[in-house]
Amino acid sequence: SDQYAQVAERAVLEVSGRDASEFLQGMQCNSMRLVDQGGPGMLAGFLLPQGRMLADAFIYPKNAGVNFPHPVFLVEVDAHVKQRLLKTLQFYKLRAQIGIRDVSSEYDVWSVWGPGSAALVGSQGQPISHVPRGSLVFKGETSAVADVWLSDVRAPEMGLRLLLPSHKAPSLPGGFEQRGSDDYKLRRILKGVAEGSSDFVADVSVPLECNMDYMRGVHFNKGCYVGQELTIRTHHRGVVRKRIVPVIYSPAQSSHSAENAHMRIDRSFPQTQLPAPQADIVRVAEQAPADAKAGVQQPSRVRKVPPGKTGSAICNAGLALMRLEHVEQHLAQPAAAVLQTVGADGTPLVVSPWWPSWWPASAA
Repeated sequence: SDQYAQVAERAVLEVSGRDASEFLQGMQCNSMRLVDQGGPGMLAGFLLPQGRMLADAFIYPKNAGVNFPHPVFLVEVDAHVKQRLLKTLQFYKLRAQIGIRDVSSEYDVWSVWGPGSAALVGSQGQPISHVPRGSLVFKGETSAVADVWLSDVRAPEMGLRLLLPSHKAPSLPGGFEQRGSDDYKLRRILKGVAEGSSDFVADVSVPLECNMDYMRGVHFNKGCYVGQELTIRTHHRGVVRKRIVPVIYSPAQSSHSAENAHMRIDRSFPQTQLPAPQADIVRVAEQAPADAKAGVQQPSRVRKVPPGKTGSAICNAGLALMRLEHVEQHLAQPAAAVLQTVGADGTPLVVSPWWPSWWPASAA
């Protein structure tokens, strides 16, 4: 069905000035040529000089003004990394003719999805005279829903993403139903879409481990940018041993099989039992058979090197940065490759990962 929801815990920075496009071109891993003439925004990633993730972000051209297109861009990021990213941009500003300011209080972020969301986008074949080409519009009408927007191409059926003035809900057709921000979060997690600092290991993960390449957030032919060397080297070597995948959590004493665990979403799952972000996921070998003489079972053996780290979670679903070999082994033999973590309240949890259906066939 057609639905929409406000996206929580997001911040917005504004970068403006004649050097804004070139400055941002050198600061993140996607190409500003995709957005510097206006229209929809794009996914991007800001990296440290060592090539590790600092923040995933969306960059939007500000589609307004009498001299459109003009060099004003809005950078949407996780609110928890806003100050660090702002400080980083100001550090690299040097003599660039740009202004950088925090405009988080001026905007809210919304997600719109469902079969009807595609019908909200205008096209070159249906121009509207007073709305910039590429703006989001109602078909057959002349009023714009949002000047600042993008098609969320991170995964199929993610819909549209809008930046609207604060405290202003999108004006959508009557068939759209408003949902809570948790509904958007659950939907994103089940599709295996990473978003925000909870879904990657800060200062450690690289963009390809966060699926930025699969989600069209990396441009491999754009030229130099901060953190480029490790990203390009990883891409050309073609070896990515870890990626973020969706998982389901269940109590360790549960009688349910790990098979098809991703089909069971428990909205009543105690949120206090969910693991904190970046908790270790360990592999537990099959339990040794009972000692016939002593009549007791030997303790399970746990591997020393954790095969994964937890990310964001809601209900009994979450994302996790996992070594791909362990995911493959778990899917092949769930009972022989048991993965576990510990909830925030100390509850042991079984972790059941699966491959997102939209990944390239060669990846799964």
